[in-house]
Amino acid sequence: MDKTALIVDDSKSARVVLKKLLETHELSVDTVESAERALDYLTEHRPDVIFMDHLMPGRAGFEAVSASKRDPTTATIPIMMYTSQEGEVYVGQARALGAVGVLPKKIAPVEVSKVLTSLRLIGAEESSEEEQADISPSGEFAALETLDQDLRVLIKDLFEQQRSVLRRDLLDSYETIASRVAEEIRPVEEPEEEDFEPANESEAPRFMQVAVTFLAVLTMVFAWLYWQREQTLLNVQAHNAALERAYESQRVSDAEDSLQAMQQMGDYQQSLDAMFAATLESLEWGANLASEYAFGELPMGEKRLMVLEQLNDQLLAINFSGVVRVETHVANFCLSVAGSDGYRLADDDLQATNCDTIGVAPGEAYELGLGQSVAFANFIRLADERSRGRIRYEIISLGNSDPLMSYPTSAEGMTAGAWNGIATVNNRVEITLFAEAF
Repeated sequence: MDKTALIVDDSKSARVVLKKLLETHELSVDTVESAERALDYLTEHRPDVIFMDHLMPGRAGFEAVSASKRDPTTATIPIMMYTSQEGEVYVGQARALGAVGVLPKKIAPVEVSKVLTSLRLIGAEESSEEEQADISPSGEFAALETLDQDLRVLIKDLFEQQRSVLRRDLLDSYETIASRVAEEIRPVEEPEEEDFEPANESEAPRFMQVAVTFLAVLTMVFAWLYWQREQTLLNVQAHNAALERAYESQRVSDAEDSLQAMQQMGDYQQSLDAMFAATLESLEWGANLASEYAFGELPMGEKRLMVLEQLNDQLLAINFSGVVRVETHVANFCLSVAGSDGYRLADDDLQATNCDTIGVAPGEAYELGLGQSVAFANFIRLADERSRGRIRYEIISLGNSDPLMSYPTSAEGMTAGAWNGIATVNNRVEITLFAEAF
């Protein structure tokens, strides 16, 4: 095996599953449980591809991707994000940091083949064969139709077996009776001439009468046996036909009942799904009522922690299972220099064109969006254990790339207060709930 893959995931089971999928393609696979271990690994090894989990204790997957791409010695190694997260925003963020793509945790073997083929780690023929093997026929009543055909064949075979047995018994009866008749009418050997005495002439006709009578009885027995066997065959045939009709009727009835039950279950499930979705919308709306945070405040500080703690308790109460996405946005404030303390908000009556700076660079905005208090970080770290794996938190920083309210194209004629009023709206944290399918 001349190709090597590195799996970075804090979940042992996830590492094992993906490793087995990759080894089927004759890749040598190494695994580590954290981003820190992955970066240590890359100091001495150069794998052909890296599968990186997004959410891990310590350094997140995005941070590890960013760090590896900044190092010239590892920048060319393709990295696939390996996560349960979905959505164009997440995929765009992963690609912006240097990842070549995003794979779901519940990945199918054919998807692994496509990824390895696109990275030129396996040939196209191997991928095509696996795609073909992944295709299988399906249908709601496929098993039922197969059962129906098997029963028809079974009934036909049973009928033919019974007919053969009856015919064999009839022939055996004919042979037995014929043998007995032959024994009865076999001519007596003539005695030697010197011992011959003329027999009574009346004995021959009497013998012939007995033989004729016996043959007549025998013919009647043959006819009766044949009639009995034909009746038996007809009865078996009629019984089998009745069984087949009964089965066909039952099959149709069962199919109709099954469809009706499935329809009722579907309607009930739709009702439950609608109620559950409405509940999630209400919880999501409540969590985002106070989405803004002040300039200089950590986006994920004590205020956000209080909101998430309450939300987490409510999600556990309704048996929620899925992802809570925490998405941070950094605003472009109009700022004035505050000596050695850096920057402060400009005075409201100051002309915006006289601000010392407006906003920060995208990279700095991204880092500011990841700001967390110690208590918040501990809450996120223990969330999986606290919910027994049912609730997972995803932290995403979009920096200043997606303002909720557009900034003016020019600061001419605007005061710093008016400009910062817009920035306050854009300086926010948005919470989104993604429930897993039941």
